[in-house]
Amino acid sequence: MPDERWRRRARITLLGCDWLGSEVILTPIRSIHKALARGGTECDGWWRTSLLGDAAIVEVPQGTAAKDVVFALPQATRITFVGLAGGLRNQPIGTTVDPVSAFVADLSALPEGWSSHSRRSHPANPLAPGAVAATVGCLADSTLLHQQLAGAADCVDMESAHLFSAAALAGQHLRCLLVISDHNRDGHVFTSNPEHTAPAVDDICGSIRGDLTGGKR
Repeated sequence: MPDERWRRRARITLLGCDWLGSEVILTPIRSIHKALARGGTECDGWWRTSLLGDAAIVEVPQGTAAKDVVFALPQATRITFVGLAGGLRNQPIGTTVDPVSAFVADLSALPEGWSSHSRRSHPANPLAPGAVAATVGCLADSTLLHQQLAGAADCVDMESAHLFSAAALAGQHLRCLLVISDHNRDGHVFTSNPEHTAPAVDDICGSIRGDLTGGKR
C-alpha cells in the first residue's frame, strides 16, 4: 500500500488538487464526464477533474491505470465508477449492471484460474443481487474469450476487477455502474449506437448529480 507522501503527490498530480472530499466519481467516457461535471470547477491535473459540491469527478484512463486514483484518495472515500460493458446474458442494450464482484479474465490462464473475485464495497444497495463482471485487458480479449466469459459472468469490461481489488487494499467504498452497450460478439463494441445507451447514461448521471447538488440535475 503506498504511503501518504506518495498518495498526496498522486492526488496533486493526477487530479490537479489535494482532494480530501468524501465522494469521487470516475469514468473513462468523455461524454459521461462532461454530463456529470457540468457547472463544476475544473482542476489542472494529468486527468480531467472537476469539483462539484463535495465530490471530485475524474475522467480516468481506460483499463488498469484507473486504479491509481483509488490508491491516491483518503481511506473510506465513497467511489462510483460509471462505464460501459459488453453484455454476456443477452441483456437489452442500455441495461445497467451493478456487479457485486468481478474477476480478471486472462488469455494466459484457463477459466478454472479465474476464480479469484474482488468484491463491491460501497454502502449503497446494489441494483440487483449477484451480478458478476469479467475484466479483460483489451477489447480483443473480450471477443476471443466470449464463450468462456459467457459461462462465468454477466458482463465484461476493462476496469471493475482492478478497481474492486484496489479498493479492498486501500480501504475504499467502491461500486461500478456499467451500462450494457453491446453483446460482445463479432466486434459489436465498435459499432454500438450511443443513442441506445443514452437513456440509461442520462438516468445515472441525473441521479448522481441530484445526490451531489441537493436535487438539482
